[in-house]
Amino acid sequence: MLDRVIGRGQNGTDKVGLGATRRPVIGLALGGGAARGFAHIGIVKALIAHGIVPDVVVGTSIGAVVGGAYASGHLDTLEEWARSLQPRSVLSYLDIRLNGSGLIGGTKLAAELEASIGPTLIEDLPIKFATVATEVRTGHEIWLTHGRMVDAMRASYALPGIFSPVLVGDRWLVDGALVNPVPVSTPTARRSIPMARPLR
Repeated sequence: MLDRVIGRGQNGTDKVGLGATRRPVIGLALGGGAARGFAHIGIVKALIAHGIVPDVVVGTSIGAVVGGAYASGHLDTLEEWARSLQPRSVLSYLDIRLNGSGLIGGTKLAAELEASIGPTLIEDLPIKFATVATEVRTGHEIWLTHGRMVDAMRASYALPGIFSPVLVGDRWLVDGALVNPVPVSTPTARRSIPMARPLR
């Protein structure tokens, strides 16, 4: 079914790119928006239902969570979890901290992501994927295109003052929406960017 939607070549490869016989490369940029960002799930499903299957997915904040779930094949699991959330269950995920750099530690939410996605690496995904985060020290925009999915997603939604910053490599990172709320400029489709490279 999916083969027919995206169009396979005679040798089994995708016919993606420029030219009269090839479909264009489709990129999907998913922005922030806190809990309202779960609406991205319905948008992604609607696009796929109409034969619009992205080759590149980039997300900021909650968009990184939804985009990562789609890219790793766990969008249905994320939707089921999001639909099950009630005020009491939301509180159970909030590991409140009265000291440190964030009100919420984020370890319980990270454990939920870990349970669904596991130790998946971005570079092992079947499509190109990136998240956007902000480096605490410099304020630079950081593109995460390699490494653990869960770490990249956590860094992208770590809203300062609410969630603790996430250490990726040698950089402390926070919410990507601070520098790029809708990441259409992330160059994942053009070239491979090493993990945690700043935008100059």
